[in-house]
Amino acid sequence: MEIKFNKQEELFSFYDGKGEAINRKTEVRFDPLTSETSRIIFDAGLSVTPTDYSEAAKLTGGENCPFCPENIFTMTPVFPKNIADKGRIIQGDAIVFPNLFPYSQQNGVVLFSGQHYVQLHEFTTDMIKNAFLAAQLYIGKIAKTDPAIKYASINWNYLPHSGGSILHPHLHVIASKVATNYQRQVNNAVQAFRQVNDCDYFEKLSSLEKELGERWIGETGEIAWMHAFAPKGHNDFLAIFQNKQSMFDISEQDWSDFATGLKLVFKVFAEQGFTSFNLLTQLSIDPNGLQTPHVRIIPRFTLGGLNTSDINYFQVLHQEPLSYKYPEDIAEKARKYFNR
Repeated sequence: MEIKFNKQEELFSFYDGKGEAINRKTEVRFDPLTSETSRIIFDAGLSVTPTDYSEAAKLTGGENCPFCPENIFTMTPVFPKNIADKGRIIQGDAIVFPNLFPYSQQNGVVLFSGQHYVQLHEFTTDMIKNAFLAAQLYIGKIAKTDPAIKYASINWNYLPHSGGSILHPHLHVIASKVATNYQRQVNNAVQAFRQVNDCDYFEKLSSLEKELGERWIGETGEIAWMHAFAPKGHNDFLAIFQNKQSMFDISEQDWSDFATGLKLVFKVFAEQGFTSFNLLTQLSIDPNGLQTPHVRIIPRFTLGGLNTSDINYFQVLHQEPLSYKYPEDIAEKARKYFNR
């Protein structure tokens, strides 16, 4: 079983009102791990206006926000003592507490800091590192107290376009006995790949993409950065934690190196006018299902004067991602930041 970057082109030919021929190409790409398809579609000139939430932050911050310093210890719930002696997990300025409206058997919320509105350029390496390290500590507690839980992820909805309901930046940590669809697909495919090739898929992908160079972006420490071949959004950055087999292998230095790379991704977003994104961190906590940890990050935005969502029936119901941008072009755009 080899890693193959397969794609097919489709051409739609028609005429404008004056009888002039128009040809539009759609490129269907097959994910090299799962064979899921994504479509690169015609870009009429995507232009995104960055959204500034400064005024909204004034109305929603401080005493009006349960995550701000004056409310955090009185308005948020606490964990049982077997998870946190004092009810919450604290790492630097990051604080972890239970989600009042959980998505899973375990669902922690991780605050980055006391700052209510943090724009992309304002995130520091320490803010990011401490938040992800705090999330890792929480998952470690879960793994010890409930060994039946096998699936965990660290997730981020940044700003309203991503589905974030509170401006105050925070992560969601979910852990469960039941895998999400993404986790199930990836886990099954990774195990099948290992049985045939006697190696981890993401480690192999990292070395292959570096060799090819088309979608390869760079490295920060042992974190390899590239763009996904079959993207799940109009950008789809993939970060692979090299030489790690599970969450428990990730060190504080790794999170710091990841934070360094993520800040560079934020610059690529800013160059394109993106201010919002979704992030998924896939982590193995099952000793029988080891897998190289990886992160995927896609921007979120709205289109036109009606603020139309960037996601429509194709993504939601057909479960087929669309992208206006070619992965190779975005990788080239990103490399200039990483090469500095």
